[in-house]
Amino acid sequence: MAYGTIAFYYLAKQYGEYASYVAIAIGTFVTTLYILDFDRWQGRAGDFFRKVGWVIFNLSIALLVLLTADSYAYGPICLFSFVTPMWLVLMKGLLYSKVRTRVYVSWLTLPLFFIGLATGIVWLVWTFLRDENEWNNVTQISGAEEVGCEPNFEVYPECEDVNNPGKVCVNTEGKEFTFSDGCQMQCIDVYDSCLNTFILWVGPLLVSLVLLFLSFFCTFLRTKTDEKDIANFGKLWIFLLFTVWLTASLAGVGAGVSSALFALTLASFVGSTAFIVSSVSRATQKTTAETLIDNVSEKMGSNFDWVRGLMVVTCGPFAIIYFFLSFFNQLARKIGLPCCKRVKTPEEKKDYITKMMRRQIDTFRSWNRSRVYFLAVLWGFAYMVLVVIVAKFTVLFLSWLIEETSSMSLAAVTGIMVGVGLILFMLPPVPGVPIYLALGIVVIATGRDLLGIIGSIFYAAAVSLFLKLFACTLQQKMIGGALSNYVSIRKVVGINSNLIKAMRLILRQKGFSPDKVTILVGGPDWPTSVLCGIMNLDLLPILVGTLPVIFLIMPTLLTGSFTYMASLVDKETGAPEFPWAGVMAAVAAAATAVVQCGSMIFAAYYLEQTASQRADELDLIPVDTEVRELEDKEEYLNRCYIRVTRWPDVPLLAKLILQLSLISMTASCYLVTISPCFAEYQLTYTIDEHLEGNWLNLVLPLGWIAILLFTASCVLLYIYYLWANLKAKRLMNGAGLMEEEIVAEAPSDERANRLATPV
Repeated sequence: MAYGTIAFYYLAKQYGEYASYVAIAIGTFVTTLYILDFDRWQGRAGDFFRKVGWVIFNLSIALLVLLTADSYAYGPICLFSFVTPMWLVLMKGLLYSKVRTRVYVSWLTLPLFFIGLATGIVWLVWTFLRDENEWNNVTQISGAEEVGCEPNFEVYPECEDVNNPGKVCVNTEGKEFTFSDGCQMQCIDVYDSCLNTFILWVGPLLVSLVLLFLSFFCTFLRTKTDEKDIANFGKLWIFLLFTVWLTASLAGVGAGVSSALFALTLASFVGSTAFIVSSVSRATQKTTAETLIDNVSEKMGSNFDWVRGLMVVTCGPFAIIYFFLSFFNQLARKIGLPCCKRVKTPEEKKDYITKMMRRQIDTFRSWNRSRVYFLAVLWGFAYMVLVVIVAKFTVLFLSWLIEETSSMSLAAVTGIMVGVGLILFMLPPVPGVPIYLALGIVVIATGRDLLGIIGSIFYAAAVSLFLKLFACTLQQKMIGGALSNYVSIRKVVGINSNLIKAMRLILRQKGFSPDKVTILVGGPDWPTSVLCGIMNLDLLPILVGTLPVIFLIMPTLLTGSFTYMASLVDKETGAPEFPWAGVMAAVAAAATAVVQCGSMIFAAYYLEQTASQRADELDLIPVDTEVRELEDKEEYLNRCYIRVTRWPDVPLLAKLILQLSLISMTASCYLVTISPCFAEYQLTYTIDEHLEGNWLNLVLPLGWIAILLFTASCVLLYIYYLWANLKAKRLMNGAGLMEEEIVAEAPSDERANRLATPV
């Protein structure tokens, strides 16, 4: 751990001022090589200069990362994730050049997995060896200056040492803080805006994640995989990243960790892609890429538009830069520079961009751009909700709730949390995780003086279990039982789907079989309980079968409890009250993700087994004709919606509204990602002390611009949706779709059935 400080931050502190010059040089170098058709240089000299160019580029990137390590602490980890595959490629070229790529890759899976797993375990053990190895306020301040952290004297001007200008008035000695004259306890937060110490501390865990990523990647390369395997791999990686991000967000460093994990993921994918590209021939690269894109696009069908939408909202600005580079590349070709590709056909001579760029533009124009743009805005909406509402305003709300309930009795706090929890449980999309997390924080903050830490945790667990069972009772009896005659309720549950039919077969079983208990515990909260009411099942056996949910509640609740405990500081000594709590919060968050994901996987497994092995029984379950009629009507409306929103048929004003929505959302996402839009705020902060009594001070000026752009995008998208939905309803109620259009708009696996079925 100590060598990281020396290796990464010496260059940054001594020569970091030259980083901007290195970045400009790299940009100029890459632009020049692209314009001169660097990848098409032929012959011995061409191969030599091409290899030299790649070496210069990689070394320059590594140098830039080291020069900016104090500003971007996650840079060295990203460099590791990129260099490791390159090192493996180099070893293959030097030592195993005659070995086939697939065979070589098969050797790497288990070693990478073992080293990644061992690294994570060693890091976890290391954190428990000594108190100074754990992440807390002491370790955050200790060595902060050495790793390039700048004290935030703008927010904490009183924390500057009067005897040593530019220095912080608080220091660490052993496990305790020492304060100079006039220094206040709040000065322990003077480095909160710096991510460097946290990244250095959690660095081995990030290295472990990178190695596990490469291990899984090699596993998929050595075997034949389908889209389901790739999707499961992506879900697993997102699950690992979200575990780290969740804990870091509650600890107050969520924004920085979000950027770090995004950069880490990008570097891992780039490194893995470079691994493949460097291991196969150029012809194989082109053939494989085209085949993969065609296969995925064909199998995913219209769902591939989600991928296109993600590309648009994330890579839109880079696409504009790429367009201008293509323009200058074509200009160099027309001039006839000797190193550039020759322009042969009259069409190429007339065009102002390259042939490849023109082909890519034609492909882009063939998309259903209205749908792609719409989905792109939805991607941006999800990102803003995650980064802003979850990472910022949820922490703000919880800190306010802790402060407001601190003077209340435990009974009053319990009543408030039960009421809020019941409201959230009654909403179909809301899972129980955030409710248990909030209970773990608020109950500990209020009841620790009365019940103690352990007593408060068990009390919070009892309240959480009661809340879950009470919510199940209301959902089953008040919604599923009392409102079962309403078609809309049965439709929301999905009464005619094979998934729900399989669930009905399992829930009808008497006793408490493993599959029945798994569905009650791991199935979606709202639909499962409401379905029990629609089926008129006895309440008591259902509640008894739900009791194992306590194993899902406990790690979630402990994540909140440990996170709050990690922020508590002894007012007399300044030392953390629970120095081990930060590590345990990370462990509990990982356990939460494991049990939550595991319960859903087991539930899905039993449902799939039932659907495949008891297909005859599923077919005997009668179809809810009222729900089917409503679903058919909505399905037909959706096809009318697709028809009226074909890009060539969309009026100019509607196109403009949708494009403005996309531009606004993209700008909002980029602002939040690369600019300081929000003030630093942690779970144990108070609005009066850290935001000058006004919660709106959490948002900085650029943050208000980002929120304004986000709001404008949502309003514009809603206007576009209202127009499109109105046009679809007019089409449905008017002449309607022709039979050929109905077949064309249907999914490929339904078209044969639809050919002879009128709507």
